[in-house]
Amino acid sequence: MMTFLRPMRRQRGATLIEVLVSILLLALGVLAMAAMQANAVQFGKTSEFRSLATLLANDLADRMRANHPASADMKAYNLTDAYSRPTQAPADAQTACTGTTKCTFDQMAAYDLAQWRRNVYDQLPEGTAYVSVEANASKRDAADIWIAWTDPSSASGTENTPAVDTCPTSFKQPAQVRCMYFHVVL
Repeated sequence: MMTFLRPMRRQRGATLIEVLVSILLLALGVLAMAAMQANAVQFGKTSEFRSLATLLANDLADRMRANHPASADMKAYNLTDAYSRPTQAPADAQTACTGTTKCTFDQMAAYDLAQWRRNVYDQLPEGTAYVSVEANASKRDAADIWIAWTDPSSASGTENTPAVDTCPTSFKQPAQVRCMYFHVVL
């Protein structure tokens, strides 16, 4: 009886299936890294806007403290209108206080608010604000400041959840508007 011995074949390289699986895994890894990079950019921008809002709230608080006479009603700093999407920059601050002319409290408050609102608009996308001052005779005056802006990721529809944070209830803003709340003691 004769047996035929088959010569043993040596495997020379990878099969086509192994190559395709490795390309698929590599493609998934690259896609995951791209998604991670996109999220990092988005959250970095959100963090930048939040930092700017904090600086702007501190700016208004400092302006209010600097223009805080004991006898004046701080209600001149109120901005309690319902939300309306800013379509153009607020008017530049006009003041009658130049050189040696002294401002009244109300004139300085109007100047501070106009200048501050312009800064909010210039530094945040469609930035606007809501300010409510509480005069308290027994304690120090306090102000509630909400700074609002349109979040670009929400406006483009890339975010599934609304961006509303802590906007005042009477503000009536759309879902893509982000708000940050600050309570300041004057």
